[in-house]
Formats: sequence, C-alpha cells, structure tokens
Amino acid sequence: MNTIQIVDFFLIGLAIYLFLGFVFAVFFVLKGAAKLDAGVRAAPWHFKLIIFPGSMLLWIVLLIKLQKRKND
Repeated sequence: MNTIQIVDFFLIGLAIYLFLGFVFAVFFVLKGAAKLDAGVRAAPWHFKLIIFPGSMLLWIVLLIKLQKRKND
C-alpha cells in the first residue's frame, strides 16, 4: 500500500464521516437539540445555523447523548 492509497483511504473515510455528520446535523438542529435543552425550541434560526457545524463535526458525541436521554 503506497502513500497515495493511504491518503485516498483517509479522505474517503473523512468524506463518509462528514456526510453522516451532515445528515445527523440536519435532524439534530431541527428536532434533536430541543430534546437535550428545552431552551432551543424558542431559539431563532441564526442560533440553529451557528450550532450546525459543531453538531456536524461532533455528531457521534451528540448521538450518544441523545440515546442516553432517550433511555432515561
């Protein structure tokens, strides 16, 4: 396996991670954030726009938090 194949493998993995993060972030900003914090329900759209990139990058952590909240 040469360097180009390793970089290709890494970039494909990163693209998959970011795609899944994008899909999760759409759901999280629209519905999921309000399940973790009730104050988000009344938040303006620009607040939701601000939390979108963070939820896209940290989607695994937020998914675990949502699952724990659901089980409680």
